[in-house]
Formats: sequence, C-alpha cells, structure tokens
Amino acid sequence: MTSMFGPNGQRVLALVTSIQGLSIGQVDQVTGAWKRASPPARAEAWAELNSAKAEDERYWILAAASLARREALETARRMHRTDWAFWAAACDAGAAVAAGSRIGRHYDTLVAPFAEVMRLLAHCPV
Repeated sequence: MTSMFGPNGQRVLALVTSIQGLSIGQVDQVTGAWKRASPPARAEAWAELNSAKAEDERYWILAAASLARREALETARRMHRTDWAFWAAACDAGAAVAAGSRIGRHYDTLVAPFAEVMRLLAHCPV
C-alpha cells in the first residue's frame, strides 16, 4: 500500500515527526545551512521535482513539502524563531524525501540543511 506521500511515505513521516523534536540550536543550524546553500542549485532541484510526469507523483511531492513546512512553522512558532529559511528548508526536504532517488543528486541539494541535524536524511532511498 502506498501512502499519501508515495513509496517514500515512511521516510516523509519520519522527517515530519522529527521536526518537532529539534532543539533551538538545531533549528538555527538548519536555518544557517539553508542560507549558505546555492539558490541556483535549489532552483535546479525544484525544476527537476516539477518535471514529474505522473500527477500522483506531483501530489506526493507537494503534500510532503506542505506538511513538512507546516510542522516547521509550528515548531518555529513554539521556539520563537521567525526566520522563514527554516520553513523553506523543511519544504525542500519534504519534497526531496517524497521524490527520493528519482531526482538523483538534487536530493542532496534539498535535504542538506536538515541532514546536518537529521542523519536519517543523509542517504537517499534507492
């Protein structure tokens, strides 16, 4: 059975549930890492994500990105962190995890800020 986040649904849920457990220092670390990343590389990665041919795959990617962003917003609010880069990093990571190996090297580009604090993201699913 495929989840609403596609075949990588368990990894998406692991990401989302881990966000709320981050410390303030880890939130700041993700935020800083996202700001240091290359905007052109992120844009290229999102272009690859948007090239999904199947409508259900696009849905999985956008649903995962949305849920991760929502969880990041709530976590940031609770910690009194207002920098939107944290939310953007969560959105990127959620989308990449849902897409998995289909986006190749772009996976690493999008998960890198969160992979610094969540080792489970360091390796792309096969």
